[in-house]
Amino acid sequence: MTPIPKSIRWETLTKTQFDAIDRESAVVFVTCSPMEVHGPHLPLGADCLEGEGLAERALRFLPERHRSRTFLRLPFVWAASDGVPQPGTVAFRPSTTIAFLEDMGRSLALQGFRNVMVSNFHGSPRHFLAIETACERVSRAHGIRMASVFSLMLSRLNGGGAELGEVLGHIPGVSRADFEGDTHAGLVETSQLLALHPDWVDPDYKSLPRRTVDLWLEETGRDRPAGSRGKPASIPQMVRGFKATIHYFAGDTYAGAPAGATAEIGEQILDTLASRTAEAVAEILDGTLPPEKWHSPFWKLRHIFVNRLALRFFNRVMQVPRGVG
Repeated sequence: MTPIPKSIRWETLTKTQFDAIDRESAVVFVTCSPMEVHGPHLPLGADCLEGEGLAERALRFLPERHRSRTFLRLPFVWAASDGVPQPGTVAFRPSTTIAFLEDMGRSLALQGFRNVMVSNFHGSPRHFLAIETACERVSRAHGIRMASVFSLMLSRLNGGGAELGEVLGHIPGVSRADFEGDTHAGLVETSQLLALHPDWVDPDYKSLPRRTVDLWLEETGRDRPAGSRGKPASIPQMVRGFKATIHYFAGDTYAGAPAGATAEIGEQILDTLASRTAEAVAEILDGTLPPEKWHSPFWKLRHIFVNRLALRFFNRVMQVPRGVG
């Protein structure tokens, strides 16, 4: 049996090593996630670290037929939009994300690479739709396979929602209810970081109470937006939902129950998500999953989320704090 592959860090290669790579069959991974505040207890680069960890873990679950490929990992990209509005978050416009990834993909395609997988662990539609837009443009222009794996997994796992109870509720020691409202630096992300980089997690996470957007809405007497959080809905419903979330994170820095996190839960979360990711990547590499199936449920709304005029409208309506939107 072919050994489980490991990715090679792009920046460590010499010219001689690089020239020996079969670019036609190689797979390039790059993570594009924000540098943003994740509670008082997780590192600012949590989404980048999780995106890289998930991509690396997925290699363990790849079918035998793809394990002989060379897997390259570019340094992560932190040009991302819609981070939580707190000092420490570094925000970019979606157009910046699109431009960076489009240039990167074009450069890789011109060098002969045919497979580029963009990882991510940030659930803002404006961010992952920016990634999808760049991937779709490069794939069409150069005839390669460049895909936003996170977007594809949103469709496969829970129809685009931000909560993962349906997907992870089988894990011993947790229940589906534990994942309700767990959308940022809560049980899921804290557990993953404990598994991936425990030295970068503040041990005080164990004392943090459960906090969610819905609890905050109740406490402040605000109405809860209709529909499922994070899933496509009518434009007014989505605006109300996004506005409530942005305003919540202007005061709170996490949503969920990080105190229940453990490294063991994190390992099982990573294995669950990575195995599903590996299935999708294998189908893309096999050519059995057509490009129109590589998108998130929000793809049909991309012109609203990544259009410049629409972005100004959303920022004005949601009153995104200056320097963050």
